Amino acid sequence: MRKKLNNKLSIDNCQLTTMLVLLSSMLIFSCASKQESSASDTYTCPMHPTVVSDRQGVCPVCNMDLVRKARAGEEVKITEELARLIKSPNESVVSDIKTVKGEYTSQPVTGTATGVVTYDTRNLFTIPARVGGRLEKVFLKYAFQPVRKGQKVAEIYSADLAIAQRELLFLISQQESAALIEDAKQKLRLVGVTDAQIKELIQSKEIQYRFPVLSAVEGYVILKEAQPPVVQVPVAMGMAASVTGSSQSPVESTALVREGEYVNAGATLFNIVSTYALWIEISVPSDQSRNLNVGDTLNLVLNNQQTKQGRVGFVQPFFNDKQGFAIVRVYVPDANLKPGAIVTAQWTVQSDKLMWVPREAVIDLGNESVVFVKERGAFVPKQIAVIESIANRLALSGISSSDELAADAQFMVDSEGFIRTKK
Repeated sequence: MRKKLNNKLSIDNCQLTTMLVLLSSMLIFSCASKQESSASDTYTCPMHPTVVSDRQGVCPVCNMDLVRKARAGEEVKITEELARLIKSPNESVVSDIKTVKGEYTSQPVTGTATGVVTYDTRNLFTIPARVGGRLEKVFLKYAFQPVRKGQKVAEIYSADLAIAQRELLFLISQQESAALIEDAKQKLRLVGVTDAQIKELIQSKEIQYRFPVLSAVEGYVILKEAQPPVVQVPVAMGMAASVTGSSQSPVESTALVREGEYVNAGATLFNIVSTYALWIEISVPSDQSRNLNVGDTLNLVLNNQQTKQGRVGFVQPFFNDKQGFAIVRVYVPDANLKPGAIVTAQWTVQSDKLMWVPREAVIDLGNESVVFVKERGAFVPKQIAVIESIANRLALSGISSSDELAADAQFMVDSEGFIRTKK
């Protein structure tokens, strides 16, 4: 009996020993496996991916806890749909907002600009001295003095004129041929002597030493260096620079001729501007001038109350340096205008065929304008250019009629981010 008990205890001891050995081996293998796995893990900062460590800790830059990188087999497969969803909101926005499409059509465009009444440079006249001599009398004393047609404006003493008169009287007294006498008369006509004065000279036989200078036009005297009134416009800045007009007074740098001065034949004595030949010069922004053509009708507000209609006669084909404005000349017949008066012009014309979208579909970022185009379920920002604008619509370039745009671009903007446009 004792022998059987001893054999049984011996067998139990062997089994226990075997189990202990197996258990120890499993523990050793598990620890080694854990140590090997722990040794292969790496940790990084979510905000600073360049920070990498082989143990847990905190980021030396932002003090955030380091997180373990995915082990082999734990990576998430990035599908096309997932890639679109996890894009930065600066580049793509997922939304079910209402979309609109552009309409390629022509729209009535209204514009407003400021101008000034100025001289018609085609109707500036001069009163020249037909003969050289000394000014004995000058009847025009100051700038903007009115002048009538046929009015005596000056008297010139000329020795050459006296000689020409004496020659005519001598030929008549000697009863020379009619051809010689006619040549002498023509010589006087060429220096401005009228047929009535020649007839009076022959009848009185008295030589006139003072030759009267008559005005051939009606208007006002201006100074030699006087410039017509112009509109002062600001330098073009941004998309919508306003136009504010202010008249510029003529430059008075040269005085009128005075009595006692000597003048040469052909010299200009006076400059005359006709007040019956005026036009209005309007400074129109570059984005609006393309809609105006010669012959278009504009509504003009004069003196903040009087309204007239004018016709476009000229559109400046270029812009001045650093100014995005073109000069448009408008003719207003029988308007009783005064040079230097400020005028406000308004017009409505039909634009060219352009791509029009609602104003809410465009967002202005200051230095660029952006729309959000729908691509495969997400909205992608795209830079565009605004060509024309009316009350609630904008004409754009850079999109097609098939593009679906976010109806309200403001809802696509992240207040804490910036927009990275797609060129």
